[in-house]
Amino acid sequence: MNSPDSRVAARAAASAQAAIAANDSFKYWRFCLACGPIFLLAYFGFWGLLGYCVPPLPAMMTAQEMAAHFQANAAQMRLGMVGAMTFAPTYMIWGLGITKVMETFEGNNKILSTLQLWGAGLTVIPVLMCCVFILAGSYRADTIDPSIVQLMYDMSWLTISVCYSVTTMQMIAMGVIFLGDKRMKPLVPKWLCWYSIWGGFMFIGEDLMPFFKEGVFARNGLVNFWIEYSIYFFYMIFVTGYLFKAVTRLETEARAGIPPLEAAQGRTGLLSHA
Repeated sequence: MNSPDSRVAARAAASAQAAIAANDSFKYWRFCLACGPIFLLAYFGFWGLLGYCVPPLPAMMTAQEMAAHFQANAAQMRLGMVGAMTFAPTYMIWGLGITKVMETFEGNNKILSTLQLWGAGLTVIPVLMCCVFILAGSYRADTIDPSIVQLMYDMSWLTISVCYSVTTMQMIAMGVIFLGDKRMKPLVPKWLCWYSIWGGFMFIGEDLMPFFKEGVFARNGLVNFWIEYSIYFFYMIFVTGYLFKAVTRLETEARAGIPPLEAAQGRTGLLSHA
């Protein structure tokens, strides 16, 4: 029969093991979330600046003008697209970090966290393909027909813009689940949850882009580029910042032995203001 001292020692040992396990898990969550800023910086630098996609080349450029631009900057554009494609998977890793936080709200029902992860993973496909088209256009820019170069650049922007629905799925799933946080101080503020849902719906404006070559709905227009892409740029920054804080609070709760689902449902007052 175990003595009281041995039971206390066993509980202490179990608590220590749980703390070690929690520490190991959360460090990987943080690594995943850190991939969000890495993706933003890499994609802005490689795809945006080196690849001449921030801002995009106007749809009103003639095929000859587009081909001349590709010929003059072919090496730089190739470097930009190769670099952007190399870092593209970091977006899905960032989405995995979000999923791990979302799973603490779901118990065994992981529908929304799974939707979010699929949305992040599928978003990588148009992100990669838009680079492939520009890379192909710059590969033989000096020998292929100018209309093909123009087509490649058009295909790139039609792909990354009109395939927004997978990202919308990701943003809405995230916003909905964090709205259900019953903590006195939610892990993610309500305004950011609504920003996520609203931003996801806002992408519907990209559906207008194929019908315009100039004006606010063109690919370089005020609405379809500067506003829509700025919404998502700041969304990633806000989400990353708040989820880093959320992971710290979840780690504190785990070390205190508080089940995450009970904390999310407001069934414990402990750490509600943490």
